[in-house]
Amino acid sequence: LATMFQLINRNWNSRQQVAGRTVIRFTVERDGRISALQVRQSSGYFALDQSAQRALVLTRQFPPLPAEYADDQFTIDLTFNFVR
Repeated sequence: LATMFQLINRNWNSRQQVAGRTVIRFTVERDGRISALQVRQSSGYFALDQSAQRALVLTRQFPPLPAEYADDQFTIDLTFNFVR
């Protein structure tokens, strides 16, 4: 998870013109690909929601899921907190 958050943070800028919070749900496939992005909770600002989604689209890929993880996918709701 720490690696996942590091990779996303490289592609995300929390400093924006307005403050807000966006929750994005996405799935990590067994091979590390990111799929099924959706806004679970909008900030109320299109630009903030797009910025959060863009960070995941630019990240595109994580390392494969650990062999110890039994499922083929891992779905997570990630909160992006934006500040002015």
